[in-house]
Amino acid sequence: MQTPTMKGTVYILGTSVGDPGFLTDQAVRVLRTAEVVLHDDSVSSEILDLIPASAQVRNVHKFGLQAGNLQEKIHSLLIAAAREGHQVVRLKASDPLAVEETEVLAQAGVGFEVIPGAESAMGAAAGVNSR
Repeated sequence: MQTPTMKGTVYILGTSVGDPGFLTDQAVRVLRTAEVVLHDDSVSSEILDLIPASAQVRNVHKFGLQAGNLQEKIHSLLIAAAREGHQVVRLKASDPLAVEETEVLAQAGVGFEVIPGAESAMGAAAGVNSR
């Protein structure tokens, strides 16, 4: 008997200025319900404090890999966690509309949503998702 594949979602979230007071309500909700979080080194501790203690949290820059290998490792971890059925957050200190990650997730058939981290005019246009 084959176990059905659970489908999780990857939320790509930009943190902008690093102050949690500037995060959108949607960004805060996603962080507070995350099960797996992969974050950049420069994401503020105040934002990381929003992640539940039960979540698996990994600083991607602690992997000790070169840039190209690091990005491949991030992609494989995002895809694996989503395929296990987890709510996954890729927490970026920079622009969440990084095309490479969204392309890789789409090619792998993994559902994703790009969420603007901060209230802004650009953020309103960033409601990009694969659904």
